Amino acid sequence: MGSTAASTKHADVYRLFLRLRPGERRSVALRILRDEEVLADLYDHFLIREAVEERGRSVAWKSYRRKQAISKG
Repeated sequence: MGSTAASTKHADVYRLFLRLRPGERRSVALRILRDEEVLADLYDHFLIREAVEERGRSVAWKSYRRKQAISKG
């Protein structure tokens, strides 16, 4: 599947997700988050974003979470 086809498919899935009622969206989101592989990808995303903000310094997940908790007060 080419880049454009994949992009279109992703947009279609997202549009369908947005058409769900709020309770249905929440249910789908929670089901996705129970998938260990998806959860690992989310952790990676947040850690990469934090590393970019820290100019490449490696950041452990626990350190990231602790920093977020402190900044939210």
